[in-house]
Amino acid sequence: MLALAVSVQVALAAPGDVVLEKAAVVRRAKEAMHAKVIITIANAKPSDALDEAFAVAFGVFEKIDTTMNEWRPDSPLSRINAGAGVEAVEAPAELCAVLKLALDGAKRTNGLFDPTWAALRDVWRFTGSVEQALPAPDVREAACQRVSYKDVELRPKPKGGGACTVKLKQKGMALGLGGFVKGWGIDQASAELKKRGYRDFFVQVGGDLYVSGKNGERGWKVAIREPRGAADATFARGELSDTAFSTSGDYEKFFMNEGKRYHHLIDLRTCLPATASVSATVMAKTAADAEVLTKAVFVLGGEEGLKLAKGFGAAAVIVAPDGKVFASEELKSKLDLGQPAGF
Repeated sequence: MLALAVSVQVALAAPGDVVLEKAAVVRRAKEAMHAKVIITIANAKPSDALDEAFAVAFGVFEKIDTTMNEWRPDSPLSRINAGAGVEAVEAPAELCAVLKLALDGAKRTNGLFDPTWAALRDVWRFTGSVEQALPAPDVREAACQRVSYKDVELRPKPKGGGACTVKLKQKGMALGLGGFVKGWGIDQASAELKKRGYRDFFVQVGGDLYVSGKNGERGWKVAIREPRGAADATFARGELSDTAFSTSGDYEKFFMNEGKRYHHLIDLRTCLPATASVSATVMAKTAADAEVLTKAVFVLGGEEGLKLAKGFGAAAVIVAPDGKVFASEELKSKLDLGQPAGF
């Protein structure tokens, strides 16, 4: 998953994939889940009600950070991972809801997206070094055997108010919800803003984004980053609203080995970096769906990736390793698609 750059008067955060252009807006940002959460509301005047709306929306991510952050040893998700292969662990209702959605996404993509990818976390490391050694094949293959959404046992607790127990059947298994739960959080925060009467806004966390309503009198102007160009260079532009985006690319976390790029987007069928794409952007109804699809579409690439997105009622733009652009038909009429540079 990639960081997005959003500009409303000025550029924000890290280099990225979607650019939103100028409007009279109220913008606020906070750190959560090792990422910058940015919420911008257009066509709204400062007020106590606006302050409350921001507070509630940011509160969604603060709660996620406490409950679903696998890097926090005291979080319920960490306790589930610690019990892998040993015992079922009780989980709160919101975590159970997220896990159910993530497992459903894994099932629908036949494991191309899989929240148990985290068994590979210590196998593939991206330290920022230009050159790194490859993991030993036997180590990679052993860890790959522990990636299996089918080995996650989730059981609702009777009269538990949505709580459940979760068991990872194999020792060494681990759940990693980082990207997916950010998308889910965007959906929840967006629902809270709409509940309070706000219709023109965007919510962004890293590479996930939801745009709602209008930016001034028009839809939000978005652009897709060049996968081989400068961080602020784009090859596709359009004007959209009421949709979610997520982009995955091989240029954010990678290292080189003997002239070949090894990146963090792993094909879980082989537990090697996927090779069918260099960039995949998905437009979906929800940010959670976009998160599931952007990784799965990246892995499949080309026409197969477009077909998978369509099966979810979503659309995609995919850049192949030779620079060829594949785009869903509905996006061809909404985006001005150019040819990415650098191929």
